[in-house]
Amino acid sequence: MLSIGIFSKISNVTTKTLRYYDEINLLKPVHVNTENGYRFYDVEQLKDIILINKLKAYFFSLEEIAEVLNKPEDDVLLYNLIKQKQKSIQDKLNNYNFILKQIKKDILNLERGKNLMEYLDNIEIKLIETKSKNILFIREKMSIEEYGKYLGKLFETLEKEKFTIDGAPMFIYHDKEFDPKNNDTEIAIPIKEVVKGTRELQGSLCAMGTLKGPYTELTSLYAKLQQWVEKEGYTIISSPYDIYLTDPRITPEEENITEVYFPVKKL
Repeated sequence: MLSIGIFSKISNVTTKTLRYYDEINLLKPVHVNTENGYRFYDVEQLKDIILINKLKAYFFSLEEIAEVLNKPEDDVLLYNLIKQKQKSIQDKLNNYNFILKQIKKDILNLERGKNLMEYLDNIEIKLIETKSKNILFIREKMSIEEYGKYLGKLFETLEKEKFTIDGAPMFIYHDKEFDPKNNDTEIAIPIKEVVKGTRELQGSLCAMGTLKGPYTELTSLYAKLQQWVEKEGYTIISSPYDIYLTDPRITPEEENITEVYFPVKKL
């Protein structure tokens, strides 16, 4: 057996952390001296602590690590969890790479004496009359991370029922405040068939702007639309919505095209 000190030294994990792992039943010593509380580990447990360290480096939570350790023979579970982490890390890398591009662009503009926010002045807002649409929809309190899941459910229904798509996917935002974890959002796809699970989205007068670029820039368009509405003497009368004209799975971020609509009326 190995004392907690030796086990700590070999595994590069502090004794404080090992005691915590014991408390939460993640990795328990094989023996605890009842007189002095000293913990001892089996040499075979070095494989467990190495696995724990590896999975922590892959951004596994301790709960996920415990799930893996409790099912050591379940290779499918481990494979699926690692694939999820791979996607999550790749998404973060893509986001960081985009941010780096934006930073370089902003630095170049600043070096040229340009104002960092002057691009807002170049956003064009139009006043248009939209037509009513029949939409297949799901409306839930959802987090931003769940948007793709619910959109996928709609496409599954489309394929199963052989509905006829009549427009690009739409996200309609019903909350008065933004809550990224619990937002009242309606995800919809226009279809021709009027069936259960569809409703009519009424046409209306709308202030509309178009963004070509990543979704992270949509806040700039929202701000410009709000500014235009107030400046031109209009008021928003119903929930704003986005229409996504390109598929982000196959379209580079900088080429994404999104239309944003604010239903309005003149004051």
